[in-house]
Amino acid sequence: MSAVAQSRVQAAGLDQFELSRYLKTLAVSESVREGRLADITHGAVFFMRRKATGPTSVTERMLSDYVEHLEDSGYSVETVEQRISTLSSYFSWCVRNMKTPRGSEPFTNPMRGCKPSHASSCGECRASTSNSLKGDCVVRNRRLKKWAIAQFESSLTASAANTRAAYRRDVELFAEWLLDSAPLVVPNSVEKEHVREYLALLHDRGATSRTIARRVAALRRYFGWAIRTGTAKLDPTEAVHTPTVKGRLPRPLDAETVARLVSTEDAEAPEWRRARDRVVLEILYGSGLRVSEVCSLTLQSVSSDKSSLRVMGKGSKERMVPLSVPATEAIARWLAIRHEVAGESTGSFLVLSARGNGLSRRDCARLLDEACLRADIPGGTHPHALRHSFATHLMDNGADTRSIQELLGHSDASTTQRYTHVSKERLRLVYSESHPRA
Repeated sequence: MSAVAQSRVQAAGLDQFELSRYLKTLAVSESVREGRLADITHGAVFFMRRKATGPTSVTERMLSDYVEHLEDSGYSVETVEQRISTLSSYFSWCVRNMKTPRGSEPFTNPMRGCKPSHASSCGECRASTSNSLKGDCVVRNRRLKKWAIAQFESSLTASAANTRAAYRRDVELFAEWLLDSAPLVVPNSVEKEHVREYLALLHDRGATSRTIARRVAALRRYFGWAIRTGTAKLDPTEAVHTPTVKGRLPRPLDAETVARLVSTEDAEAPEWRRARDRVVLEILYGSGLRVSEVCSLTLQSVSSDKSSLRVMGKGSKERMVPLSVPATEAIARWLAIRHEVAGESTGSFLVLSARGNGLSRRDCARLLDEACLRADIPGGTHPHALRHSFATHLMDNGADTRSIQELLGHSDASTTQRYTHVSKERLRLVYSESHPRA
């Protein structure tokens, strides 16, 4: 059978999976929708090679073989988990919306009980407070072995932990795209056309110029390292155009809205949760910390008189920031009942999850979403908006740029000067709305 004929047969088989109908039900962005389509299509093609004629003929055995295939091919731990989650949601939709022939047994979700052999929740994969890397797991580091990504991540000694993790993930995603489109390609055989095709795919899927620019930066950094270590001979990112990233001014909340947001509490939640959430919100706004900095705070971060915090910022740079009076009161309230959540393996993290672990960035975003609903803030907000609000309100009330730079932990004063522009825009708006000759 010719390649064209095989393509037609494959397309006809994919029609039986009703992917377009499923995708229309998803309330997600276009880029996410395209990504999920690619994930499900990859699985559907695998199932069709195992004689599946549609979703209702996919068996648990086929799915376990597929997961094993992903892991044996070298896909990262995160990607395997993501594809399992995507397929599980898809098959759940199939159970609800696809009718089985009369007389046949009811179709059940074949993904039930399907798990990867290794999960990113393993203790070695998670970052520790003593290690700036995002985890040094042997199983995880064996994936994409020819790309030596763990060694590349270790080489980024001057970068913050989150930057290292982002660069590693960006390179993994590119390598996995090559696994799907050109399985025989290894770092030494990557060409400029591969990179350009990948960036075009990201653009077609709706990725922003900021996202694409970061992917290019990560690949440049990787291939620069690969050439130095002999993993590759040529840099395929040379002469690859990096899209222009438009500068975005911060979007702070006004003082009244922030006050309403940080003071709201869930009356139905237990006291420890109300106290914990209040601490997070008060520190995010009252001290202007990044959400990752809040998550990494320990009991030792709080000064003996409870008036300041010792914060470890980007690039392992340490700074002292003052605590507001409401934040000091919230910390005292939380520390009085922290033992109700803490366990034997808790460690010294200041704020904890319900299971007694250190709080994650996603936990902070979730509790902020809930606070926005209670405070009736349309569209919600994000943790970094409270940091923007902290800096903007200081600027509006006469604080000098240098002091704000120190409080925020910016290494470059030009980053802090964005808030000057925000204040100027606000002054212009006030003038145009208030002056009779404006």
